Parts: sequence; structure tokens; C-alpha cells
Amino acid sequence: MSDHNKVNRRDFIATTTAVAGAASTLAGAVLTPASAQSLLAPPPGFDTQKPLIDNWNRQLGDLVDVSVNIAKDAPELGHDAVKERHRIYCYLLMKLIVRFWNGNKRGPLGTYPLRPRQVDRKQVPDTPARYRGEMMANPGGLRVNWDRYLGHNIACFAVDGNGDIIDFDFNHNDFFRSSAEHAESRMVRRLFSLTDVFDGWKTGKKVSDKPHIASLNDVTLYTTLESCAQCSGVMSLAGVKQIVYMQNDFTAYKIGNLMYNLANRGPAFDSRGNAILDWQGNALPSLPGAPIPIAGSDIQLAEFKLLNDGNLQFSKNINAARAANNLNGAFFVPENGKPDFDDSITSFLCTDAALGIFEAGGAKLDSLTLSPASRDWKFPNKPDNKDILTNQQCLEKAREFYTYADVEGYRGSPHKL
Repeated sequence: MSDHNKVNRRDFIATTTAVAGAASTLAGAVLTPASAQSLLAPPPGFDTQKPLIDNWNRQLGDLVDVSVNIAKDAPELGHDAVKERHRIYCYLLMKLIVRFWNGNKRGPLGTYPLRPRQVDRKQVPDTPARYRGEMMANPGGLRVNWDRYLGHNIACFAVDGNGDIIDFDFNHNDFFRSSAEHAESRMVRRLFSLTDVFDGWKTGKKVSDKPHIASLNDVTLYTTLESCAQCSGVMSLAGVKQIVYMQNDFTAYKIGNLMYNLANRGPAFDSRGNAILDWQGNALPSLPGAPIPIAGSDIQLAEFKLLNDGNLQFSKNINAARAANNLNGAFFVPENGKPDFDDSITSFLCTDAALGIFEAGGAKLDSLTLSPASRDWKFPNKPDNKDILTNQQCLEKAREFYTYADVEGYRGSPHKL
């Protein structure tokens, strides 16, 4: 390190200490925009953006906690019937994950100590072991188990404001040799394509004179994993209404929550200059505006905790096995080469432990019986309720969609253009 850099570092520490001291004197006070600017003002240009002015000097923990904003922007979550509706779609997504499951992250041959359930039938010769790709229950004909790893076991699908399922897609990083082919961004691009192809596709009320392709403000995305910065940005540009995620990504730094709190969500206007209102009479946000992030815990999805706990335990066990050079605790052991002690979440999503959680969750789609109070609920309960599906109809549609995807679908979108 150069002397110049050392001086800068000392200056930085001194400045930071001074700012921290100033902040501590304000600890008991609520920062208003004016007092926040006196502490540390946003740079020119950003100092006119209300979300940044209001939040510029808030602590990080405050910015990623969206519970207050969810109470304001998604008050329907206070109804048990709405939570149950969201859980229906989560169960469907888990069932789709199992149907198109593929844990062969390091290929089908070798040893995956944490995937004994996924070993294929005995081969001749029987070493090295071969592992199944898709976990299809009844392959045959054109329905074959595909053992090539196309991408991670992360999926997403879209539901319109009426409750109809639009489409689904998977992570396809390996297939495209890219680190950007994430399920959510692929799904949003897919929605843009569909709105271009089908003039009558219903993706929500138009914002101003923009076409449907730029107006997805009535769409909810469901994803198995909390969105990264790329997907959060794509959803923000698309104007997606909300994102329901079933597991935390502890390396994503709550970017979806940060964007949601800091995005400029001013009112949207139609071509005559009138604010566009939702069914409750609230002004819809203009574009861009980050989607409302809804965690599985917010809808009382039991699998949310199971997946998070399982991932943390997996990481702990893998690191302990690496330290002890315990091959029985490795993620992958090749016939020849260095063992893989990868503790990433994508490796966890290959294991029998993760598969078991998704299987149990997906099975609930078939066994679920709705309560009388939930059965006829019509979220989002628009004024005329026209074309809005009840929770019971949503459950039936979800089961029908799985049957369709099972037969007609691939490990991506089954929609036919």
C-alpha cells in the first residue's frame, strides 16, 4: 500500500468517526429530510428524489425491513385468505421444481455424498455411480429423464391480476453458458414477448399511453429464491407489481428490499392526466418502481423456514467437512480429481434434503382443502369482480396447469406461441 493510500485511509477513518459521533447525538431524534441533509446530504440531482431524501441517513437494517411498507402497499396480506392464495401458487411452484429437478451440477457421473436418493439404477460397470437428472415419476415415450444439468433448481412463474397463471421458467445458466440466465429475468423477458405476440394478453391496466409490453403492474411473480440485483432491476423496469419468494438468498444482500424502499414510486397518470387508481382507490406507481418483495414468512409458508434452515446447516456441514477433509461430507467427489466442497446455495438446491422439502411442499397442492372463508375469496377484489378467480378456482387452475406442464412442458416455458 502506498503512503498516499495510507493517508487517505486515515482521513477516511477520521471522517467516518466524526460522522458517527454526529449521528450518535441524533440517536434519540427522528431524522426529517432537512435534518438528514444537515448530517449528510444526497449529491446534486439525487437531492430532489423524495425516497432518497427520506432514507439517505437511515440505517441499513431499517432499509431492508419492509414490514411497515408492506402494511401500507399490500394491506391485503392481513387477510388469511390472501395468504392462502399465495401459498397455492407456492405449492405449485414447488411441485414444478420437483418435476423438472436436476441435481447433476457436476455432471451425472461420480459421487454426490448428499444425494443418495438420486442415484440412478445400477449401471454396468457400476462405478462410477450415475445420478438421475429429472425426477419424473413415470418416464416413457417422449417423456424421458434428462440428466444434463441445464441450470440451477430455481424457478419462477407469473400470475396476472385475475389469478390466471401466465407462464413459468427456470434458471438456465449452464445451458446458455451464462451467469445471467436467471429464472425471474427470463420470465420477465418472456412476458414482454407474450405481450408482443398476443394483442389481447391481459397484463394489467395500461399506464398512460404505453403498450402492455411496458405495463405489467398487475402481475405477481413467484420465485423459489430471493431475487438478485439483476432480476430485481429487470422486474423494476418491467413494472412488476410484486414478487413472492420462498427462500432467502444470503448472498443477495436484500437488494430487492433496498430497491423497493428507495425506488421512486410516484403516481402514474393516464393520457388525460388523471392518476390511475387501483381497486382500493390508491394511486398506482409510475414506472420504474421496484416490485413489493413478499417473503414466504409473510404468507405463513412453512417451507420458507425449512429451506433457510436447511441451507444454513448445509453450509455449516460442508465447511466442517472441508476442514476435516471428510469426503463423505463433500458436495461432489469425482473419480479422479479434487473433491468439491462448494457450500453455495445452488449446491444445496441439488441435495436430497432440499428435494425432500420441495416434495413435501408440492404434495400439498394435491391434498389442500380450502377453508370455507377462503374458498370463495376473490383477491384482489376489484370493484366489479369481473373475471377474478376465487381461491378454489385458483387451486383448480394450479392443478390443471401442473398436469399441462408435466405433459407438454420442458424445463422452461410450456407456453406455445
